[in-house]
Amino acid sequence: MKTRGRNTDTAHRTDYSSQSHRADGTVPVAVIGIACRFPGARNAEEFWRNLMEGRDTITRVTGPRGIAARGLLDDPEHFDAGYFGISPREARLVNPQHRVFMECAVEALENAGVDPARHPGNIGVYGGSSDNVYAHVLTAQRSRQPTVSAYEIRMGNGADFLCSRVAYKLGLRGPTVAVQAGCATSLVSVHLAVQGVLSGDCDLALAGGVTVRFPFVPDEATEAGIQAPDGVCRAFAADARGTVGADGVGLVALKRLDRALADGDRIDAVVLGCAVNNDGADRMGFAAPGVEGQAAVVEAAHHAAGIDPSTCTYVEAHGTGTPLGDPVEIAALTKAFRHGGKRRAPCGIGSVKTGIGHTDAAAGAAGLIKTVLALKHGVLPPSLHVTALNPQIDFEAGPFHVITQPQQWRPEGMPRRAGVSSFSLGGTNAHVVLEQPPARETSPAPGRSWHILPLSAKSPTALKQTVVRLAAHLRDHPGTSAAGLAWTLQTGRTEHARRRFAVVDGVHDALHVLTGEVPERLVGAAGDFDASTGTTPGPVIFRCTPVTSADMVREQDAAAQLYASESTFRSAVGACGLSDVFAGSATTWTVTFAIRYALARLWQRRGVVPASVVGEGAAGALAAAVVAGVFGAAEAGRLVAEAAERGPADSKDEQAAWLESVRRADPRVPVLPLWVAMGGRQARRLTAKEAVEPVCWAELLEESETSTDVQDAYRAADETGACGPNGITLDLCAERTDTDEQAVLDAVGRLWLAGAPIDWAALHDATPERLALPAYPFEGQRYTVETEEPTPTFVRPPGPSLTAPSRPAPASAPAGDSDNVDRVAALFAEILELPYVEPDESFFDLGGDSLIAARFVARAREVFQVELVPGALFQAPTAQQLAALMAERLTGQSAR
Repeated sequence: MKTRGRNTDTAHRTDYSSQSHRADGTVPVAVIGIACRFPGARNAEEFWRNLMEGRDTITRVTGPRGIAARGLLDDPEHFDAGYFGISPREARLVNPQHRVFMECAVEALENAGVDPARHPGNIGVYGGSSDNVYAHVLTAQRSRQPTVSAYEIRMGNGADFLCSRVAYKLGLRGPTVAVQAGCATSLVSVHLAVQGVLSGDCDLALAGGVTVRFPFVPDEATEAGIQAPDGVCRAFAADARGTVGADGVGLVALKRLDRALADGDRIDAVVLGCAVNNDGADRMGFAAPGVEGQAAVVEAAHHAAGIDPSTCTYVEAHGTGTPLGDPVEIAALTKAFRHGGKRRAPCGIGSVKTGIGHTDAAAGAAGLIKTVLALKHGVLPPSLHVTALNPQIDFEAGPFHVITQPQQWRPEGMPRRAGVSSFSLGGTNAHVVLEQPPARETSPAPGRSWHILPLSAKSPTALKQTVVRLAAHLRDHPGTSAAGLAWTLQTGRTEHARRRFAVVDGVHDALHVLTGEVPERLVGAAGDFDASTGTTPGPVIFRCTPVTSADMVREQDAAAQLYASESTFRSAVGACGLSDVFAGSATTWTVTFAIRYALARLWQRRGVVPASVVGEGAAGALAAAVVAGVFGAAEAGRLVAEAAERGPADSKDEQAAWLESVRRADPRVPVLPLWVAMGGRQARRLTAKEAVEPVCWAELLEESETSTDVQDAYRAADETGACGPNGITLDLCAERTDTDEQAVLDAVGRLWLAGAPIDWAALHDATPERLALPAYPFEGQRYTVETEEPTPTFVRPPGPSLTAPSRPAPASAPAGDSDNVDRVAALFAEILELPYVEPDESFFDLGGDSLIAARFVARAREVFQVELVPGALFQAPTAQQLAALMAERLTGQSAR
């Protein structure tokens, strides 16, 4: 598969991805997605802007005991519980670290252009979190939360559930590995994720870490601590006196480089190799760093990457700014880099902690993401607060110089390469070697000018914000590829219920539509921007109807136009072997069969995926059978021609005998040939066995081609569930089939709007590169259980806590059916702590689980005096269903 793309480094067109398959047989790993939240930055774009501007985003306040400082996230206690199907009650019990990690997991997959629901392989999650302060608060407040169990607190806060909760909520089936390695947690997670991808445990992995200290606690310097007394981290500086704590979360999406190139993924950087070890006992104390261990892990990573250290031109150091740590780190790096060849230029070094603070379990991810962005943009951002170098560090003995100003990164004759280090109290060391993304093969601009942009969200307000964000992005990035934009939206976003789409002629036209200048071109179902019910996906049914004598001429004329303009239609008609389809002597049999089959193939080429095929009358049923793969087009065409010559009443036995010699296969999709038989036989669905039986088709060919009752037959089949309650019927009619490109895409968009599955690849001549587009606009609300401790004065005061709704009071005995449904719905709302619940909403879709179900059943027994077990909710998950079940149980109890 050829892929197209644009290399941001125009100075180097050499394809450095000789790494795609190296001589030793190893395969590098591509970084194809990023998500992060760090102090002063809600995403990677803001993070990069802060880095380039040299912004220090740490919050500091002078108090009675000196300066308290910490890098803080904006509103870390806010969470979009509804997006993940989590009830308000559960949201308050889930640790804020888990919440922001979940949201960033979604953002990392979106940044990679991956919809987990449609991704063909396994996705793994590797990560870890920091101290579990929130769990202590929940435990201390148990007296104020009498229904909360210790088990629920454990489930909502345990570090070992961090990754598995992501997998559960996003439907990921790869490994979920919780990592606990102190400050090295997130970079160790990356190392393990790389191994998981290369070993085949998963074909895509999310890796990173999170630290959110909530409730907020100020970090103050102490005599024995490592906190900088002035709240400033000055890595490698003469006046360095310690580090500064911070909150943050960072995740990267990883994939084998060869597969990423083949799949058209955007590649931000390449992991050439990585290593992990421990200092062991070779250090002054358990919390002290060791030169030998750090040097060894860097050397091991160089070996794994297959590089000479002299080709590495930047190192993102652990760089805590502590008097002991920085000199040890530079000594270890000097030792590791000493084994390389002659260096052409000094190696830059820096530390992200000087601007955002030390994010503990997310620290390695912060350094990694900073370096990935630098590799991508070809610029080294500055390390802050260095006016004079630390005299305890022998920079003269090694190749390193501290980057204190933004610096173009254009090493002569070789790719940009960097190392990233992360070391932990306790001696765990990790180092990753990265390289700039490979040059991509460029191709001429795609031939198609029109593209369809599908947009969806969980709520009306989020859908509006999705449109606004995308418009702002296109305004800031006018050079965006229209094909890449469409492809990313079509295949790289989860398809939610609230939907809109636009058919656009290039990016400028897209901006014109998205900003509301032509609102009628941003097409949506009624209510998708209000509080009404969103799209319910349904299967597409191709319906092959008969051509009546009255419609013959119009149908043939329209088909002739399609034959002239659409190669897919032309090829399909040719495959039928019927030469007289457009002639005046053509029969309704041949016209019905050839045109309906060709239209089915045309719509499939346009990306519409049928779940079933309906054939009305003999020729329509045969066309449906060919689409389903039962017959070949030529064999079915010959049968149609013979049947038309002999007439439907001729020799059933002769036709059955001939059919015995025709190649047949089991249907690929359900075949639903519908007809009304003489003698009042009803329409029915052919089984897979019947679909290949000659006698069945011979009987069908005896039937009259048209019937006044065909609509009744179709409805009868639909009522039996053959077409499904949400089925979307596409009548294959030449008269109503457009050839104009814009009109075709509009028709496809309206099918998608109704919930139809679309094969988006069919709408592209080649696979475009996936783009980094704005992330989902999460609608966070504040979910906390408050501590009675006073809020530290240096922290932004939090907003009001989201409290549980007042407890509904269902009646203690059932009344009429509708009253009973309302009472059960009220009880759902009480247990899930929701304002209200609709009668047809599922308890589990609203955030219920087995633990909450047990509590609901206990309360229901008390309110309704009915015998129930938790399994009843799985049997009847809505208020309507459960009320009916309870009525049955109560009737049975009364009878006894």
